[in-house]
Amino acid sequence: MNGAMNQALPSQTVTRHEIDAFVASEEGRDAVNLLMQRLGASDAVTLQTGTLETVARLAGLAPFRKLMIVELGSGDMAAHLEAVREIVAEGGELVLLGRENSVAAYRHFLAAGARDYLTLPLEADFILPEVFASPKGALPAHNTPPKGRVVAVCGASGGVGASLLAANLSVAFQTQSAARGAGTSSAGQGARVGLLDTDFAFGSLAVDFDIDATQGVFETLERPERVDSTYLQSSMAEVLPGLSVYAGELHDVSQLAAYEQGLAGLVQTLKAEFPLTVIDLPRRLLSQDTGVLRELDDVLLVLAPGFGALRSAGRLIERVNSQNGATRVWNVVSHSRRDAGLSRKEIAEALGQPVTCELPLSSAEIARASVKGMPLQSEFPRSAYARKVTDLAHTILAASEQETSEANDRRSWWKKRAR
Repeated sequence: MNGAMNQALPSQTVTRHEIDAFVASEEGRDAVNLLMQRLGASDAVTLQTGTLETVARLAGLAPFRKLMIVELGSGDMAAHLEAVREIVAEGGELVLLGRENSVAAYRHFLAAGARDYLTLPLEADFILPEVFASPKGALPAHNTPPKGRVVAVCGASGGVGASLLAANLSVAFQTQSAARGAGTSSAGQGARVGLLDTDFAFGSLAVDFDIDATQGVFETLERPERVDSTYLQSSMAEVLPGLSVYAGELHDVSQLAAYEQGLAGLVQTLKAEFPLTVIDLPRRLLSQDTGVLRELDDVLLVLAPGFGALRSAGRLIERVNSQNGATRVWNVVSHSRRDAGLSRKEIAEALGQPVTCELPLSSAEIARASVKGMPLQSEFPRSAYARKVTDLAHTILAASEQETSEANDRRSWWKKRAR
């Protein structure tokens, strides 16, 4: 797998670097020794006992000045990815050693900011990671990707307008982020928001925005770690200033499952490009183990005021909480269907969680906006529906800002304590 995932390098002068290695197994120790033999720099490494979790504990307490070869150790993928992001955010350079021999794992770790991922046990004929080779005798510059926020919109049942909400919420986010001065691009184009339709068989966002399907999304699903900002700008459709959309249509549905396995990597790529990304996420994908759930910061569950929707919403909430306890769930009641006509209070009591907002039925305005191929939020911003979506976007952004502020306070406290 290492040979398949790493392209052969041109002949270069391999330089010596000051390196820290954290390993917890004999295989990890052997891999480090093999790397140093290939470098011809056995005295350039400081070998220590530990894993990725050990290094993560140091993040924010002391600056990282060395390249680190780190064994993953125990823990699930979500925990590993979060640790990698924390370390990279503090300036750490990571080459990871792990036992999961898959392209998906390789993609996930590189998208999170690691320089390379090698599979244990390391074979004698492995290809040397590029981070160890530089004709100028210095480590290549590594720009830490920003951690954008990802908000998924999921219908607890069909016919509740989840796609409608995803489209209009993305517009509301773009408008409010621009007003707050967040996510401003270097080109001065204002706040930027990404919108992803993950229903590649029957998604509706391309039709709703009156655009051609963006087939370039399938290239990013295949190789998310190789997609850069230029490719995203050329392959996504900019439906409004600052709002870019991926809404591809897969003609051969037999390939659907294979492409969906790349969704987590695609979401990580979008997080690095956009301060905010909205995903129109079918509940089927929320239930499956594609890795997407681990990348979500917020999940909006859209449900009708009926008993069936309540049951589905309850199951989805359990799924989110069991897979990613850091993800915030927002319950949104849509009145596009009356069903049993349960009240907001009854729904909140049944779910054990508050209802964030209720979306009114605005059939006339929705129909007129649909004919124009434009979101209601931009065509009729004063409609009852648009005002509710604006309030919802404000609530989510405010919670995100508070969360970021609290995290910064905790980091500052640890740094002060370390002194």
